[in-house]
Amino acid sequence: GPKELRAVARAFNDMVATLVANLAAQRDFLANASHQLRTPLTGLKLRLEALREQGGDVGAQAAKAETELDRLTVLVDGLLELARATSVDATGRTVDLSEAARAAVRRWTEPAEQAGKRVLLVREERSEVWGNSTDLAHILDNLIENALRYCPPGTEVTVEAAEDDGRASLRVIDDGPGIPPEDRARIFERFYRGSNGRQAGPGTGLGLAIVAELARRWGGDVRLLEGPGTRVEASFPASSTNP
Repeated sequence: GPKELRAVARAFNDMVATLVANLAAQRDFLANASHQLRTPLTGLKLRLEALREQGGDVGAQAAKAETELDRLTVLVDGLLELARATSVDATGRTVDLSEAARAAVRRWTEPAEQAGKRVLLVREERSEVWGNSTDLAHILDNLIENALRYCPPGTEVTVEAAEDDGRASLRVIDDGPGIPPEDRARIFERFYRGSNGRQAGPGTGLGLAIVAELARRWGGDVRLLEGPGTRVEASFPASSTNP
């Protein structure tokens, strides 16, 4: 093409290359920093536990510091999980989403009951995808945990596995208050916590971002569905449509 277009194309390619390099450096920093933080956090936890056992004012202050340390540990664990979700070295195989859904409901039935809520499997069509069973378990765990955390006692959380039009889907639906309209467009952003999240207490704002990254890793996506309560769907190409 013309000289001017060639110059624009080169500049655009340079910009893309720089952006890709910056994103890769950011991912590496996130993973390395999170790994490096684990060891000192563990040592600090042990020292605070020893101080807490002494009792008195020192013990009380150590207990408060330990609470803050636990919050920091949750954040570091979330960052590590996010770093793993954005890596590309996972091994895939054919996975049945209905089996993943059944296993998730079994894991969460007792914790839900202890909180005065219910987790039910209402649809379990056999739907196979190319993926990783651990990643799918993380997706379901994050979605179910979010639903249980942000909904009041008496809430019912339902899990579905289905296949329609060449797409296999996992859906987690609750009959709670739902997500305010002003928050819906941003809930899959990293560290974003909407009004419901802030009212629920401390959190990292990483759960749904991790879900989105894990879904994309296997060619899928995640979205909010319309309807009462909160309805989240993670969908993937059915294994029959994969090469």
